[in-house]
Amino acid sequence: MAALTFDLWHTLIQLAPEAEDRYIGLQEATLAEILRTSPPAPGRQSGRAIDPADAAHEAWSSALARKGRGAPISDLARVAAGHAGRRPEPERWVAAIETLVAAQPFEEVPGARDQLRRLVDEGYRIAVVSNLVGESGRSIRRVLERLDMARFIESWALSEELPWAKPAPEIFWRALEPIGTLPADAVHFGDLASDIHGARAAGFRCSVLFQGARNYGALYSALSHTEDRIDPPPERVLSSWKDLPPLLEDLFPLDRSFGRAP
Repeated sequence: MAALTFDLWHTLIQLAPEAEDRYIGLQEATLAEILRTSPPAPGRQSGRAIDPADAAHEAWSSALARKGRGAPISDLARVAAGHAGRRPEPERWVAAIETLVAAQPFEEVPGARDQLRRLVDEGYRIAVVSNLVGESGRSIRRVLERLDMARFIESWALSEELPWAKPAPEIFWRALEPIGTLPADAVHFGDLASDIHGARAAGFRCSVLFQGARNYGALYSALSHTEDRIDPPPERVLSSWKDLPPLLEDLFPLDRSFGRAP
């Protein structure tokens, strides 16, 4: 059966640019505050620890630079606590970040929900492939539930829950495993170079650059490398979800008895 995999940020869901950058700042500030109010680590050597704000920033920067490797969000608390000479409190950090995520005004990218509904009705299998650094998988699923989009998604491959992140091909393969689709019968949609390079490396039929939600916050854009060059250029570009049907007609032209499954 044909499968379509989707990135999350700026593909299916988004925040307004100002809210997006404010949210990123709050993530780091929340981690710093937890460090400030955590007890010293046993056996801490005087003079070795750094300021909690600097420790949080350093841990965050390291996580963002971790190309192709996933890790649970609790690791951020452990790494930052090590820098700050504080006792790790990962459970407290995860609870705080899930509360923060729930408070954000996430919205669907225009047209995304209606297209997911249509795709499921036509027989496509739907999966998500997303890199998460500042969210737990549980919290982001709740966002999709709140937006009435989670019910269309059969498989979730989230870097926070796996040892891989885009552009590693393994995270794309993991998304396909539960739905029994071969990479040659799958198409991925995303807005970043890691989406295109990763789907190519995984052997997908096509990787589509989605450009219908490029209203990035300045900080988000810098951290996510939204302007990175894609070489060779993406095979297909999609400017709006309303343009998806003719694109799929081209990519899956045969065997329409179930909805174009090869």
